[in-house]
Amino acid sequence: MIVLAACSGGQATPPTSVPNQDPVAVAGQWLEAVADVDTDTLTVIVEPVGLAVIAGVENGLRSDELVALLEGPLDIDLAESYWKVFRDDFEAIRGVPVTALIVGAERPIEDMSAFTAVEVSSGETGGRIVARRADDSGWQVDMAATVGPALVGPLGEYLSSALEGAHAAAISDAYRTGIVPALDAAIVLDPQNADLVFETEFIRQLLTP
Repeated sequence: MIVLAACSGGQATPPTSVPNQDPVAVAGQWLEAVADVDTDTLTVIVEPVGLAVIAGVENGLRSDELVALLEGPLDIDLAESYWKVFRDDFEAIRGVPVTALIVGAERPIEDMSAFTAVEVSSGETGGRIVARRADDSGWQVDMAATVGPALVGPLGEYLSSALEGAHAAAISDAYRTGIVPALDAAIVLDPQNADLVFETEFIRQLLTP
């Protein structure tokens, strides 16, 4: 769905802090930033590890390319390209622009205090944005928990292949910290999603020493 192309622009400015806001405010800020392709804001309010893995899997990046994304900061042109395509594809697939989404109430995730969901809707279109508490007690949008359930099969396939390569350790660490907890949060929100439950357990087993 999202295409990452090799770009030659400068580097995006790495975040210096995470905004100490409530999750509902962060969800609204994220929607506005996606609509405007505001990469400075997105760099700060999006959890970076899950984003890098999701982008890498969606675009079939080689292991070394994914590790480069994980090490960041992201090339500014690449970041703009990613979020523009994300915004445009969202509208094409869901039938509404991100600007039409209305942020609703927070929905805490049981037994997972580091995660919370924020309901969003527009007419008959509904969904949720999942936020994750950062180390400094701020909140960031967690792309792995928000869009990862739709990619859980490819996420497992990518990890299985990467474990055979030279970058297995770095990618495994990214999955342990950025992907598995996010998918576990998604399972609490949607426990009847059998594919999500099965594929998440497959990823967990791949990471078991």
